[in-house]
Amino acid sequence: MSRVYIGRLSYRAREKDVERFFKGYGKILEVDLKNGYGFVEFDDPRDADDAVYDLNGKELCGERVIVEHTKGPRRDGGYGGGGGGRRRGRRWRRRWWWRRWRRRRWKK
Repeated sequence: MSRVYIGRLSYRAREKDVERFFKGYGKILEVDLKNGYGFVEFDDPRDADDAVYDLNGKELCGERVIVEHTKGPRRDGGYGGGGGGRRRGRRWRRRWWWRRWRRRRWKK
């Protein structure tokens, strides 16, 4: 599964418009529209690659849209996880604090 970001999306665009826009690029699992942008989830990552390559900069509902791969995992935890930010453990914090303390100590 691969997600694609759609930016500069017209506020008039509906789910059906987006589905029609991506028609012919493989099986779409989900269309998630927000205010001015959205996400489309494809079943096959190669289909998503083709859509990004072909549709970036094309017109949808009178607006030139940006189509690119998403940069990170889903935040809502759908389809097997994801889950927002990176959690760092106690060991990492200890090392970070020590480096920071050393740097400040040498500046004095």
